[in-house]
Amino acid sequence: LRSWRDGWRHLRFLLLYSPRWLFLYPGACVFAVGFVLSLLLLPGPLPIHIGGATHTLDVDTLTYALGLVLIGAHITVFAVSAKVFATQEGFLPRDPSFERLFQYLTLETGLLFGCLLLLIGAGIFGYALFLWHAAGFGNLSPTRMLRLTLPSAAAIMLGVEVIFASFFLSLLGLNRR
Repeated sequence: LRSWRDGWRHLRFLLLYSPRWLFLYPGACVFAVGFVLSLLLLPGPLPIHIGGATHTLDVDTLTYALGLVLIGAHITVFAVSAKVFATQEGFLPRDPSFERLFQYLTLETGLLFGCLLLLIGAGIFGYALFLWHAAGFGNLSPTRMLRLTLPSAAAIMLGVEVIFASFFLSLLGLNRR
């Protein structure tokens, strides 16, 4: 026996045959942490107390929080894609509740939700441009504008992710002849 090589092969086998533990749970956790942190930071700086000292989380932390949202969403798309692929190829048994979910989460539903996210992002972008126009296209507060432009960019990126993930999942779900 070769303990490291055999141990890695065993762990690899377990992870590849469990997309839930490899992708879904980490992706959902990363998304949730980023989303909650983003919601806390959108209104303004967030003071936190650590070891008797007060630290302030601001737009730099918001940038990373929104990055976590995007990463978590992407990993979660991997989870659903892996589950669909593994089920179609017979690596995993069919899951009736998972298949029932796709009666509601269709290509059209994904396209509508993705377009809604794109519109939200574009609306926030338009509001940021309006504020800049109102200031005579001069200097604005960077932290105030980042609280608009970062969520706008994240919503646009998530919208694109949802649209293309919907197409990809529909492609994966096609029955072969």
